[in-house]
Amino acid sequence: MDFALTDEQREIRRAARDHLERHYPAARVCALAEGPGGSEAGAWPELIRQGWLDDDLGMVELTLLAEESGRCLHPTPWWTTVALAAPYASAAGEALTVPATLADGAPDGTATPGAGTVRATRPPQGWTLTGQVPAVPQAGAVRCVVVRAHTDEGPAVFACDTGSPGLVVEELTTLDTLRRMALVRWDGTPARLLVEPTRTAEAARRTQLRGGVLLAAEAVGVAAGALDMAVTHARQREQFGRPIGSFQAVAHQLTEAYVDTELARSLAYRAAWLVQNDPEGSPACAQAVDEAVLVARGAAVRTCETAIQVTGGMGVTWEYPLHRWLRRALWLEAFPGFGDDPHGRVAEQLLRPGDTGGINPGTPDGR
Repeated sequence: MDFALTDEQREIRRAARDHLERHYPAARVCALAEGPGGSEAGAWPELIRQGWLDDDLGMVELTLLAEESGRCLHPTPWWTTVALAAPYASAAGEALTVPATLADGAPDGTATPGAGTVRATRPPQGWTLTGQVPAVPQAGAVRCVVVRAHTDEGPAVFACDTGSPGLVVEELTTLDTLRRMALVRWDGTPARLLVEPTRTAEAARRTQLRGGVLLAAEAVGVAAGALDMAVTHARQREQFGRPIGSFQAVAHQLTEAYVDTELARSLAYRAAWLVQNDPEGSPACAQAVDEAVLVARGAAVRTCETAIQVTGGMGVTWEYPLHRWLRRALWLEAFPGFGDDPHGRVAEQLLRPGDTGGINPGTPDGR
């Protein structure tokens, strides 16, 4: 079986990288990070023209775009739109064409810290929302907020414009200023029903799978971007008349970071392929997503730390852009938006009674 990218997918990657490198060099990304919004508001129409919001993009194609976005810290709300909000819109048979994000105001058994409480009521003139969610990613940079809220029949999913009456967005001070969190309050805010209570649990499960893949893919891109900077520095920086990359202490660190990144990439694309080709989202598919998230997040943090170690004193200065990649890696590691900690789910599968993970404990080497 051939798991290589198709010619069309390679062209998508090439076009995405070319677009992002032209529009978002590191200096411009850092300038946006230090600006008031941390995002480029006028970039959305160009993304639509480039096809980044097309309905016919499969999971693998979206993973390619998410990886390239992570590589340059793409300073738009594209990731929050496609990873968090768009799956619920798709469940309603709609396509999101405006920047959007997701707020969880109806926590359930898999909800995570940062979820709030939002109640939806249905007076004669339509649905309204009341409540708050303390940490919503990029709520200050989007035009639509998709909300999981309580109703009398159970959790349902709604959409409201950020300019709606009674909706207040308060941006918070966060580590990654390119993806800021915000406290969002609703006070009798009019909203539109997207997903009915009977279908919300299934839509949330599909969102968790898709969002997990795209989080892993972005983490791979962050690791790749940091590794590129470290390798470039190791080639150019000289000590004792030789590039520092020729010294084992540096070369071995970069090699380990490279292996970490490649392993994470393989698991991310494996998970993307499974999600794309498993409409039911089997337990094996869910475990593949958990594994990809765990490995990719760890690889992103470790690779950024290695890159800072390799670049030495320059790597820890404010002017050098590497700290922006570390900030995003830490954001991805801490983001709680896809249920409980995947460590627990993977461990439960690994330690399930009677399951030896393919190893026969009867012989020392498992044969």
